[in-house]
Amino acid sequence: MKMAGLRKISICIIVCMLAVVLPVGIAGASGNDAIPFPYNASYPYGLSSLTDNPAAANSLLLSEWEHWKSAHITSSGARGFKRVQRDPSTNYDTVSEGLGYGMLLAVYFGEQQLFNDLYGYVKCYFNSNGLMGWRIDANGNIVGENGKDAATDADEDIAVSLVFAHKKWGSAGAVNYQSEAKTYINNLYRYTVEPGTYILKTGDTWGGTSCVNPSYFSPAWYRIFADFTGNSSWINVADKCYEIVNNIKKYNNNTGLVPDWCTASGTPSSGMDYDYKYDAIRYQLRTAIDYSWYGTAQAKINCDTVNTFFRNIGAANIKDGYTITGNQISSNHNASFVSCAAGSAMTGTKSSYTTEIYNENVKIKDSGNYTYFGNTLRMICLLYTTGNLPNLYNYNPDPNPGVKGDVNKDSQVNSVDFALVKRYILGYEDGIDLSAADMNSDGIVNSSDLVLLKMVLLN
Repeated sequence: MKMAGLRKISICIIVCMLAVVLPVGIAGASGNDAIPFPYNASYPYGLSSLTDNPAAANSLLLSEWEHWKSAHITSSGARGFKRVQRDPSTNYDTVSEGLGYGMLLAVYFGEQQLFNDLYGYVKCYFNSNGLMGWRIDANGNIVGENGKDAATDADEDIAVSLVFAHKKWGSAGAVNYQSEAKTYINNLYRYTVEPGTYILKTGDTWGGTSCVNPSYFSPAWYRIFADFTGNSSWINVADKCYEIVNNIKKYNNNTGLVPDWCTASGTPSSGMDYDYKYDAIRYQLRTAIDYSWYGTAQAKINCDTVNTFFRNIGAANIKDGYTITGNQISSNHNASFVSCAAGSAMTGTKSSYTTEIYNENVKIKDSGNYTYFGNTLRMICLLYTTGNLPNLYNYNPDPNPGVKGDVNKDSQVNSVDFALVKRYILGYEDGIDLSAADMNSDGIVNSSDLVLLKMVLLN
């Protein structure tokens, strides 16, 4: 009887422990989520995190996610679904861009029902090209005669989110994500890629050689689209994006900054803004992801240059507008500009600045009438800069990292590995197996791992 009683007590203790521990890993997740948050991933290239405290970062993310949903997810005016509303400055309207961001966040945080509700709203506003109309008011009405036209950045985010949903949850449920994603991607290519040039248009009805928006360039997405659909022409689109940015370099005085709008040759587009403002900031975030996931050399070069520009300014001094040659033209310090600067830091090496820009991104949160844009970018960048934005298309939640300590993959753990890890921590080395270097499996590589590796070498 005493043994039986002890066994029952032990089981109760274990159940209580699981009740405390498990919600951190699966908060908001569906029961069939094979890849739950948090990910604490090691990106294949560059830095995997800007924080030294993954547990605190994961807790912060869950809290901020709840705050973001409270402010920007609503069923009001959503035709029985859910929509992402903006803020008082726009009378709580909805833009397709917000649905792209919302679906990305929902899939990464594992909220399948929310994801399905957001996509249900998207489909209510498909235009004749099978893409989402870009602006809808709070009552569900398309705004203006061009409100039914698509904005490419939104639709590419919606499309890649559908791919991720298929990988995360499968396509046998209420929504066939695989089929929906393939149709969406094919519509994107047909209507938002300029025929014969591979230039990404700004929408399904306008843009191309004479007008592009560099902040729409998402080369990592296009690599996924190419593999997922078998349409290798998407790789040409990715290459063309880098070609256009190389053209801009002729005019930006080596700042790495791109304009809100330009021509494909990098010059001003008639009637459009040519400064680094609220569109352009997203360029380095989308490009940095291409390096983190695929190791694209040009992505690192471009983002390292932007990173140098902001490092010289200092995280606390970043303002909300510059000419592309680097002259300050506005004086606000906000989440939009800080968050995307933090994103560009992911292609560099660990330093006092990477810690500074991460902490500034945590600290700066927009309030008042303008909260949607900056706080949404901040939310995405917090995911990315804490190792919680892995490539869900090919993500393995339980990879075989090989032998712990064998950072150069030569099947031996020796003093060479120790030296490489030390150089990595000091910021002199990038090309090591980070999962093997992470001796204590806490999601970061730091001096604690170096000590543990030394203990292994000393037996």
